Amino acid sequence: MAAAFSLSGCGDEEDVLERKLGFDEFVPKYNSYIKNWLAKEHSRVTKSLAEVEAQMAGAEGKAKTDLLDQKQELDRELGRIEFRQSLGDYFDFKEESELPDGLQWEDGMDQPEIGDPRAIKGGAFRYFISMFPATVRPFGKEANNSFRSYIYDDIEVATVGLHPKTMKVIPGTARRWALSEDGRTVYYELDPDARYNDGEPIPAKDYMVGIYVRVSDNVVAPYEKQYYREQYAQVTSYGDKYLAVSLPESKPLMPYFAALRPAPSHFYKDYAADYVDFYQWKVQPHAGPYYVRDEDIVKGVSITLTRDKDWWAKDKKYYRYRFNPDKLVYTTIRDISKAYELFRAGQLDIFGLTQPDYWYEKSEIDPVFDGYIERYKFYTQYPRVPRGAYLNLDRPILKNRDTRIGICHALNWQKVIDIVFRGDYSRLQQYSEGYGDLTNPNVKAREFSVTKAREYFAKAGYTEEGPDGILRKPSGERLAVTLSYAKVSYYPNVVAILKEEAKKAGMDLRADDQEGTVFYKTVMQKEHDMVIWGWGATPPFPRYYEGFHSKNAYDSLGNAKPQTNNITSYADEEMDKLTLNTRYARTVEEVKSNSWRIQEKIHDEALFSPGWVTSFVRLGSWRWVRWPDTEETPFNVPIIYLPNESYVFWIDSEMKRETEAAMRSNRTFPEVQKIIDVYQNGIPKSEPNDQDASNE
Repeated sequence: MAAAFSLSGCGDEEDVLERKLGFDEFVPKYNSYIKNWLAKEHSRVTKSLAEVEAQMAGAEGKAKTDLLDQKQELDRELGRIEFRQSLGDYFDFKEESELPDGLQWEDGMDQPEIGDPRAIKGGAFRYFISMFPATVRPFGKEANNSFRSYIYDDIEVATVGLHPKTMKVIPGTARRWALSEDGRTVYYELDPDARYNDGEPIPAKDYMVGIYVRVSDNVVAPYEKQYYREQYAQVTSYGDKYLAVSLPESKPLMPYFAALRPAPSHFYKDYAADYVDFYQWKVQPHAGPYYVRDEDIVKGVSITLTRDKDWWAKDKKYYRYRFNPDKLVYTTIRDISKAYELFRAGQLDIFGLTQPDYWYEKSEIDPVFDGYIERYKFYTQYPRVPRGAYLNLDRPILKNRDTRIGICHALNWQKVIDIVFRGDYSRLQQYSEGYGDLTNPNVKAREFSVTKAREYFAKAGYTEEGPDGILRKPSGERLAVTLSYAKVSYYPNVVAILKEEAKKAGMDLRADDQEGTVFYKTVMQKEHDMVIWGWGATPPFPRYYEGFHSKNAYDSLGNAKPQTNNITSYADEEMDKLTLNTRYARTVEEVKSNSWRIQEKIHDEALFSPGWVTSFVRLGSWRWVRWPDTEETPFNVPIIYLPNESYVFWIDSEMKRETEAAMRSNRTFPEVQKIIDVYQNGIPKSEPNDQDASNE
């Protein structure tokens, strides 16, 4: 349930902006807020239960079955609320002596090593970004930008993480963890070595500060406020050595889903109502291996990360052979063609060659033939990006299901694949592909069919054809839908084909190309008919609540809700239940059963027309960029989206000097083009390895 929470005073104006962390004052207020919110939720659910039970008394057949389903969900929701109420305060502080007895500790040290022992520290890795970030803050206005992964998401260290091959829990800033008997609380023994990348220690309190700075009135972050209010039940420190995190229900991979990332109290000492502006260009210290100096942010041009040579985890298993370059230099290059020319000239170290024109033609160049640039094709096992056309049901023309199904049959994605992608890519079959057993194999994308498209359009009332070949209703309403997309790379060619093919089915597909930032705002404001879009998909489980729950579709007045991930504006009671069941699943089987049904509904309701997918990445890499070659890490880890995001590569400075000298003297090396297909058909099982069970 949405609820307002404010720490603001009642004064008409504020003469002086008080700058301080404010965490200690916040804690009792937030604890009180959560207590009151839970009481209201308890009252609401209790009332709903009584109403459902009263209706069940006179219900029969399907109506009674539906009511029974509602009762079961309400009983479960009530159980979550009462468990949370039994815990007491949301933020709690105890002594180490109060830690429960008999905890069964795990350390995750039996998983295979990540990376290659041959890795060398040093050198600079140079890459490009197509858009300079609007901010370097980790949260708040415009922080959800593509560059955030480079300075936070991909390099931060939380209490625990997941192994990128086995998906087992491995240590982070916590060196051990244990579960409570009911499975709802995770106890973390914090690693005493852990430090922020500015050298400061990480007190247990800072894991709570990480929540505080995101949910206070100083920042507008509705999703995060809702997330921490509803998804976490309690965070308790036991001195500075232990942390306990309780969730409303147990989950599979519980230590991972309960994991927290600390936020440095000393960094947020100036935290105030102007947080967004004050911290706009300040990079928050974290427990990861790279930091950003103020002078290394050249606005509009580049951002450079520097390796912490005294990083606390530099000698620890899972981390010691990664994060190797001394510098990571990200330069803004908006034109991908220009970026490729800079790569070709040796000013960028790697370049993605997955697109067919780059692989087959643009990389057929002398630096490749002469062995200076090496080419790799690496098969991955990463969840596939749900890229395709998303239909906005808030638009009148798209409220009709038959119209939507007709549109899905009118989009010729296979022709796009055959022409734009040379047949190298495959048709994406559904929204949640690449999650192993969690992907419903029975859900298949609708094929392009003029006959079927026109059949469904006729059901929707488009029974007449105009002189321009476009279908219309007897009232004169034309079958015209706008398809918005970012004007980048090959997208104009994709849309041109879709537009031409859609006309065969009687649909006027209007192309609406927009500059990247404008396009993003259009989608977030729900001002589109259809968009070509692809959400980031991450392991281990698919996520649906943000994109398909009605709470993220419409506000209390029935208007499309801006700034949420529900870009289809879909609101449905069964879907709400399924997304919640997935969100609160206690077992993998629960995740699977609910996910399968969600995938069916996304297909049946024609909310999304799946586009294309690749099961591999293709890469050009200057020969001084070295990649692992071990049994456990053959070139890279399998569960990655892009090769560089695992940070297993390294820069061989001696080889770089050798290569540059060879280029000056016209000396060549053997051409290198490798296909690494170890993971093409799945991930082979790894045997537990406890040879590094302790790295103290």
